[in-house]
Amino acid sequence: MKPIRLFNNFLKKESQDFVSINLGNYYIKGLVVRSGKVTDYFIKERKDFPDALRQVWQEKNIPTNKIKISLKDHSAMVRYFNFPKVDKKKLKQTLFYELNKHIPFSPEEVYFDFFILEENPADMLLLLAVAKKEIINNTIAVFEKEKKEIFDISLDSICLVNVFLNYYKEERKINASILDIGHAFSTLTILRKGIPFMTRDLTFGTKDILNIISHTKNIPMQAIDKWINSAENHKEFLELSQDNVTALCREVKSSFDYFEVNKGERIEKVFLTGGLSSVNGIDALFKEHLESEVLLLDNLLNLKSAFSPEQFNTLKNNFAVSSGLAL
Repeated sequence: MKPIRLFNNFLKKESQDFVSINLGNYYIKGLVVRSGKVTDYFIKERKDFPDALRQVWQEKNIPTNKIKISLKDHSAMVRYFNFPKVDKKKLKQTLFYELNKHIPFSPEEVYFDFFILEENPADMLLLLAVAKKEIINNTIAVFEKEKKEIFDISLDSICLVNVFLNYYKEERKINASILDIGHAFSTLTILRKGIPFMTRDLTFGTKDILNIISHTKNIPMQAIDKWINSAENHKEFLELSQDNVTALCREVKSSFDYFEVNKGERIEKVFLTGGLSSVNGIDALFKEHLESEVLLLDNLLNLKSAFSPEQFNTLKNNFAVSSGLAL
């Protein structure tokens, strides 16, 4: 299955030089791509978004203003469903009139795109991606004001599926899931033998754990990341976060149960991604609760870079979305 490309109404001419930017709720994370090779990377707090962009371009001396962006927001979502076969030239128009059956917004409020996952004699399995026009337009306005040209817009969950499809050929033969542990909320995608089955936002976000640690350890919020990134604190971190991780696993397990009831099959592997997945031992904690093999989603398996991957091994789990966007 090829990488999933969506929101094509924003696509412009493909470029060999660009910056793929993951617009997180707390950080903006990006990879600089030149001549098809990753040459640099950055992570910046999103507090003052336009100023952060200017700083990145100046500090990294980025020569291109062409960018790809990925969003993660409650007003952006992915749905999967079977749809009757129609003339492909009329599919988007037909879908527009059916949108209110699948999303909680009116069709006029959103931009949408689709991808045909499977075709059967009578119908087809579609991936539908939608995002409210307000968030897309506001995001574009910020970049345009900074004289940046967007030529690709995607959603985080789709970028992560693309990483999986490109780098994990053997795992396409089994049932697997991708758990993206985000700052404000987390996202789970289940794939049935390489075909996305469901994507669901979960209430848990790393901010919940960070607040607990800040209060318990009396560490200012701006110093929390440094504390977590120190390997000597990982054991204590796991102890402090155990109740939150257990609650997250209950949410994940309910989705696994739904899949098993509908398909009569179980999830064999879980791939973790997001900043917290770098914490030593967190995979074992998830494995204990989910009763599945738990691995880290490695987004550097086939990465062509101008620097040694070891240079940012401690940070690489932050770049899975940017990596999928760069494909």
